Parts: sequence; structure tokens; C-alpha cells
Amino acid sequence: MSVIGSKVGRLDIRLVRGDSQRVGGRWRRHNRRTGQITPVDLTGWGGTLELRSPDGGEQWYAQSCQTMSTDGCAIADIPATALTAPVWAVRRSGQWKISVTNTATGTRKTIAWGYWTLSA
Repeated sequence: MSVIGSKVGRLDIRLVRGDSQRVGGRWRRHNRRTGQITPVDLTGWGGTLELRSPDGGEQWYAQSCQTMSTDGCAIADIPATALTAPVWAVRRSGQWKISVTNTATGTRKTIAWGYWTLSA
């Protein structure tokens, strides 16, 4: 049995403690027959940004995506106060991802991921 998947490219980001930040991803479909690339309409979908531990085992922070667009973008706004608690002094890096869920069908897709570093 063959498995068909889609590549989700890795993107590493730097977060700055005490700053407001926007983190997002874009979902586009590639038609292998025609070569055409089209964005997926994410209106009606829900999105979540997760900041996880370096091994991915613990979720340290989660934020709903405030922007879900017709051109495939899911964007979460991280408030300036989100990463200022004392516990973030030792949480300096880890993995992040944005996943989107279709509220009608329950389909869930990871559209962006990578590693993050927290600067002071």
C-alpha cells in the first residue's frame, strides 16, 4: 500500500521576549498533473499555534489563530505579555507548529512547523 503525503517545509523563527509577534503559515495545494499551485481557502477553519519543548513532548504555549484567510494563511498574534513569566527564563528554545482544523469535517492538517528560539 502506498502513502501519499505532502511536504511541509521547516521554518525556524526567533521570538523576542516582551514583544508582540505574529506567527503564521500558508497552505497551498499542488496539482501534480497541471503543475498549478493554488491556495486553500481557510475561512471556516480553526487554527492553533503551539510552542513545544525541544523534544516536542510538552506543549508550553498555545494560541488560536486570529486570521484565517481565503489565500491559505493562518496567523496567530502572540501578545507582548505571553512569554514574560519567570518560567520562560529557562525555556529558551523548542519546536513550533501551526495546525488547522476544518470545523465541519474535523480534518486536521499541519501547515507550518520548525524550531523557535527566545531572545531576551
